[in-house]
Amino acid sequence: MMSSPSRELALMHGRELVRDPKYFYFALFFPFGMLAIFLSLGLAMPDDPDAPDFLQLVFPMSIFLAVTSAALTVTAGPLASLRTKGTLRLLGTTPVGRARLIYTHMIARILMVTAQAAVLLTLAVALGKVELSRLPALFGIALLGLAMFGGIGYLIGGRLSSPDAATNVGTLVQLAALFLSGLAFPLELMPDTVRTTLSMLPTSFFADLMLTQMSEGDPVHPAWLSILVVVATTAVVVVLAVRTFKWDQGEAA
Repeated sequence: MMSSPSRELALMHGRELVRDPKYFYFALFFPFGMLAIFLSLGLAMPDDPDAPDFLQLVFPMSIFLAVTSAALTVTAGPLASLRTKGTLRLLGTTPVGRARLIYTHMIARILMVTAQAAVLLTLAVALGKVELSRLPALFGIALLGLAMFGGIGYLIGGRLSSPDAATNVGTLVQLAALFLSGLAFPLELMPDTVRTTLSMLPTSFFADLMLTQMSEGDPVHPAWLSILVVVATTAVVVVLAVRTFKWDQGEAA
């Protein structure tokens, strides 16, 4: 159970999230818009029984976008905006603390991703692209990815004073993670050295972890190793985010 101050702080962050349509509605509907595009492309492809099923990657990509949008787009920019408005400076004079602020700020993002993943996975099951028995694992993977990318989002938003700069950096990280993880662009098409290097990125381990739950997925790493890498990366980035967080624009550390 959360204490009353933490609950009130979490509710405040939730209200702030919904009140900012520039970030909230984009992150909420962007994965579904891309899903519609991906599905249209997949259905338009010639039916070749020997070709890989493109639709198998559609739902992992959509979940990936939902996770990274919540962890980066509606985390880094809004957090920097709170600093610009002076809200963080005021909170810094209270006993809230950096860790509690980040924890309560993340709750609304967790709820949003949970709702998005529920809809996406329901569609995946309905279209026969995900087995019903794999839903709990995919939910867990989505939340694990949210923790890792959320740490990166707080690392960005916790240091940058410009909301636009924080949003742009977060978007750059999101797109780079998507296109260099093997989901949007198969790593097999890249040179061996590049493929090997990219496959060792933590973001690629997260993408690989989702592929372990797809009926026709072809993961590079075993699930236990991917979980270990993602958890370790999460621990590192969260600690860095808390330690380097700035309350004020003029704060040195």
